Amino acid sequence: MRAFFNQLLSHSPLCLCCGYQKTHKLGFCLGCYHDLPHIKTPCLQCGLPLTANTPCTCKAEDWPFAACLSAFEYQFPINKLLFQYKSQARLALCESFAQALTNQVKKQQQVLPQVLMPVPLHTSKLKQRGFNQSLELAKVLSKQLHIPIDYHSLQSSHQTTQQKSLNKQQRLANVQTNYALTQPLSVTHIALIDDVITTGATTKTLAYLLREHGATHIQAWSIARST
Repeated sequence: MRAFFNQLLSHSPLCLCCGYQKTHKLGFCLGCYHDLPHIKTPCLQCGLPLTANTPCTCKAEDWPFAACLSAFEYQFPINKLLFQYKSQARLALCESFAQALTNQVKKQQQVLPQVLMPVPLHTSKLKQRGFNQSLELAKVLSKQLHIPIDYHSLQSSHQTTQQKSLNKQQRLANVQTNYALTQPLSVTHIALIDDVITTGATTKTLAYLLREHGATHIQAWSIARST
């Protein structure tokens, strides 16, 4: 019997981060899991992590979300893993990312949306990358939370400069005319799905667009939040 269990353990999947230790939780070994930059208490308005007795500084800004939730801060090793996920098509990470985000949504006790809408990619970028990282995330979230996906209503109308190379004002200007709604909305409660929220320019633009067409309750969910 001991030999049987030893054989099972020898074939256990290895940690998605270090690649050496056997998995403990979310596909990570015990050490790597505890090193992940979890967001324990987010500001529900902008998604930034809160520290004890310190109010968020986002109140002066207009964040059009009923809730903004991310599983992690955009720090090592999450930034490295997200690069592998997006740029090296390491799609095995998607299940773990989605589960971490599902756990955060449940922890914050948010009312679940009627539909998930992944941030769309322009066709040229989609062809280059081969997949939409936000759509892949939404697919797993849909299975975990039993919420349908709508990936037809939003489209990226033209190619833009990569957001990571721009400052806050440039990011806002870069996306304001980049998206369009292709059909009337049939729901009012929507969760926008993205991989990383930095300034929030993309998700804000999409939220305003959806609100103009009848959405009343919009959440923004992402794997990571840049601080």
